[in-house]
Amino acid sequence: MATRMISQTIPLLTDPLVRAGFYPTSDQALKQIVLDYVDRRIVWSLNKVSRLEKKHGLTFTEFSQALSGRASIADEDEWMAWESLLDMLESWREAKLEIQRRDVG
Repeated sequence: MATRMISQTIPLLTDPLVRAGFYPTSDQALKQIVLDYVDRRIVWSLNKVSRLEKKHGLTFTEFSQALSGRASIADEDEWMAWESLLDMLESWREAKLEIQRRDVG
């Protein structure tokens, strides 16, 4: 049931973009919209990483080395958040590559 609803909903959202000439097909419209979203998440993640690098004047690797054996709880919390951010960034990049490889017609 859910699949049928999705297959009916996607054209309702993408067909106006195709009719306006923005995309050649509904499938291409959906792919490009998803890629645009993924790109925005990548940029957001990169900006957050950049802010942390500026805040500490270090890369994540350098920050990790500087904390070795002497991190406060606050430092460890920030380190975990930074590591999670980098993991998320890598996941977004991998997802983008996978989506780009998909031939949707």
